[in-house]
Amino acid sequence: MGYFTPFSIGLLLINLALAYHSIRSGRSPLWLLALAVASFAGFLATIAVWLAYLCMAVIPDLLRSHGARRFADNVSNAADPGRGYREKKRQVEQVGSVDAKRALAEESLKRGLFAEAVALYESAMQGPLGGADPVLIKGLGRAKLLAGDGAAAEALFVQLRQVDPAAVDADVELDYARALEAQGKNDEAVRQYETVASRYPGEEARARFALLLEKLGQEAQAQTLYREILSSVKGAPRYYRSRQSEWIRIAKQHLKS
Repeated sequence: MGYFTPFSIGLLLINLALAYHSIRSGRSPLWLLALAVASFAGFLATIAVWLAYLCMAVIPDLLRSHGARRFADNVSNAADPGRGYREKKRQVEQVGSVDAKRALAEESLKRGLFAEAVALYESAMQGPLGGADPVLIKGLGRAKLLAGDGAAAEALFVQLRQVDPAAVDADVELDYARALEAQGKNDEAVRQYETVASRYPGEEARARFALLLEKLGQEAQAQTLYREILSSVKGAPRYYRSRQSEWIRIAKQHLKS
């Protein structure tokens, strides 16, 4: 087989991969020189350069990556579930910026602290541009909805559409339907659910729509939606079924055989 043995080809491919990483990441050209010299100096020299490059270039890059930071945050949160909330609260107390309040408000929503989230969003919107900030309007609308104030949530979603129509995404459309339903505006809620259910990226909109139809006595339409949910998740990837587990459970519980 001559010089090109599987072993030598493997060495060459690793060298090329490291060289590619070095060039793409803007490393010193001395790394390329070191790889070239080591390949002629022998196997042990090559291994030494590989290890040095991994320790000094590849691993630090991995640790700085978004995925690595997110993994580290997840591990920290698992070990100390209140850590993220405490850090964001400290930022509000020390800095008090709009971004700090928004971040804490989002964390409060995740923890079910809806009244606190409302207060934080309202405080953040006191600035000169707060009433025109689509992120804050959207966040406050959701906080008001979850706090049980459907009328205020509806008004905020209408305001959001006026301020920035592009910010009215599928989640806002669903929250708007829920705000209408919370006020007993059932006819309007049904029309809004019909608009969003077919294009919502998940099963929540269809499940909530079906529950409303069931409550209004429109059993046949509700049953059709429950069947659509179960048909949609059949054969879907496990991660999708896991994320939609609440709505799958509702469809199974309410579907009549």
